[in-house]
Amino acid sequence: MATISYDFEGQRKEVEITEGSERKPIIVLLHGTGGTKSDMVSPEFAPDNNYDHSSIFPGDVSIGWRYYPGVGVWSCCEPDPKIMDLLSWQDILSKYKFRTAVYSQVDPVGFLARPVAELVVVMATLQKNFPKSKFVLLAHSRGGLLTRQFLKDNPELARTITKVITLHSPHIGSSLASIASTIREVVETLQNAIGDIVLVLLGWLLDMADSDAYREMAVGSAYLTELAKGETAYPWIKYFTFGGTSVRLTRIRSWVYTAESAIPQWHLPPFFHERAVSEVPGISPIADSLPDLIDELTEGLGDLLTADARTRLPFATHQINHINHAEALWHPVIQAQVLRILGEDPSDVFPPGDDSSFWG
Repeated sequence: MATISYDFEGQRKEVEITEGSERKPIIVLLHGTGGTKSDMVSPEFAPDNNYDHSSIFPGDVSIGWRYYPGVGVWSCCEPDPKIMDLLSWQDILSKYKFRTAVYSQVDPVGFLARPVAELVVVMATLQKNFPKSKFVLLAHSRGGLLTRQFLKDNPELARTITKVITLHSPHIGSSLASIASTIREVVETLQNAIGDIVLVLLGWLLDMADSDAYREMAVGSAYLTELAKGETAYPWIKYFTFGGTSVRLTRIRSWVYTAESAIPQWHLPPFFHERAVSEVPGISPIADSLPDLIDELTEGLGDLLTADARTRLPFATHQINHINHAEALWHPVIQAQVLRILGEDPSDVFPPGDDSSFWG
């Protein structure tokens, strides 16, 4: 790992560069709204939404003999455990000998003007330090809009870029900001029902909906209209977009007594208590329990923050995956698809039948 310094607005900042093959392009990793370079380097710690919502629940747990029947809820409430053995974008690309470049952007929840100006400095610095290298821009969420604005305004810096890959980017906007107050009311209702765990799980969604970044990205906004005006694809760049259609973040678990715990036995004490994991009815899973107010929050149409139909560009090849917004930072299926875009065969890491063959 090495670092390259650059100056932006009088501040000294750094880009992290991983080692890899000089015959391969350098992959510039661009995070999204509210993020930092950790999104692309260590998503298990930030944004910290790597819940294992698809694993089988554990079996019944024996409590023991009691004099009273076991009925109802043993304990409540907790989310699914975290997946901690995941691979970040930096991890998986380094595994295939790609050099990566990553940095934390200015104004991650503000307007895009300053992040665009910063990316100009970053790319100029990278091109100066690696004059013989080609580059690929791999961008998550708002990083895709950052990429488009940079390319539109700086054709001379785009000459060394061969591919642009955007992951769940709201290219045609997001409706999230327009219903921020409604989302807050729904989350507060859930909080009253099961406690502050709801704020732990969905507080970030409230922050996003209230941010300047999402107001700028509202569907039909002046910013997006101006960005699309006169925008064309560079013929030497191949463009790829990805969208997600799952709004499931995690299940809310509770431990409940089994039916047999309330049946007396020929024993003293007469009741043998056992507990089993169950989802909290009417609440679990989060965020499926949110009302389908907009496509972004509707299962099969969105990923919590973006709607698949709005993550597309007319000049890009598009792929849909049934994953949420955060999972685009580490999910093995989308990583396998991107590796195939980059000309790699990921079958040694991702076995056949993993739904990653779209680009094969």
